[in-house]
Amino acid sequence: MAPSQSPSFNIPLVDFSKYLHGTPAEQKACVAEIMNGFTTSGFLYLQNSGLNSKETYEWSEKYFKLPLEEKSKHPNVDSSANRGYSGMGLEKATNVDLEEGEDAVEKLRAMLPDLKESLEIGSDEGRYPAKPFKNDYPDEALPGFGDAMRNFYNQCDDLHHQLLSAIAEGLGLEKDWFKQYVTAGDHVLRLLHYPSVPKAVLEKDGAVRAGSHTDYGTVTLLFQDMSGGLQVRTPEGNWLDIQPIEGAIVINAGDMLQIWPNDVIKSTHHRVVSPPNAVTQEDGNYSARYSIAYFAHPDHERVINAIEKCVSEARPKKYAPIVPGEWIVKRLTATY
Repeated sequence: MAPSQSPSFNIPLVDFSKYLHGTPAEQKACVAEIMNGFTTSGFLYLQNSGLNSKETYEWSEKYFKLPLEEKSKHPNVDSSANRGYSGMGLEKATNVDLEEGEDAVEKLRAMLPDLKESLEIGSDEGRYPAKPFKNDYPDEALPGFGDAMRNFYNQCDDLHHQLLSAIAEGLGLEKDWFKQYVTAGDHVLRLLHYPSVPKAVLEKDGAVRAGSHTDYGTVTLLFQDMSGGLQVRTPEGNWLDIQPIEGAIVINAGDMLQIWPNDVIKSTHHRVVSPPNAVTQEDGNYSARYSIAYFAHPDHERVINAIEKCVSEARPKKYAPIVPGEWIVKRLTATY
């Protein structure tokens, strides 16, 4: 069951096979379900998408078991590239604006660093144009890892395009309307590991595995293990658990997908905590948790302006034109 069913905040469980293979009536109903989730909570569960993350999880576990020295050979130190490894405590997911001062970000990071490590992977030359930066896969230490990541990245990209088509239809646009804006491959596949930690660490006031934030792009595909811990903030300011559903992908809208249709769609704050009934080990520590996220973005150099259909006298234009790459670098600079 989906965790919330109310007119003002709905996280539906969507059978995406109805959109991919259904009758016109089934496709229309599926689009309506997707839009209901995106326009109320900004979240939905997607099942029967044809995408399976099991093998990628296995590769992720192998990667994070590599020695720190091996993982640290290719650190994520360039916000423009956003590729490579980030170690424990180096990131603080936050919506604190740099205009508040770098000291504000550093203070928050020092007080409550995010308890995780991650690997960011961008597009490789082939499907998309070559980039001035590349992925450094640890294929010597982990043969086959690079091929597996490239394959999964492309599968996520296929689903991302299918979702954008459904969203375009839901906004009353041509099915391929978004396609012209996603040609450069400026998306990021992220492997995440939340290591086992003592209970005392996560029982500190304000301690979280990943802090409250919104995502930066269009849609995020989130593959959870069954540990749970993801929470979304309701309009009333309460935190609601997004319980894992076997075989379902959590989809959420990012900032660009709120700005583009002039706030018709919601980009909602979410975070990762240890769930109330978290699995513990024999030593009493919380068990490790893994997740995988695919962050889809518009082409970084394209100017994003409000969709005309979403601007009216009743809904005046709320945002100035924005360049996605500038927005994302600004947000990443505040994060790392």
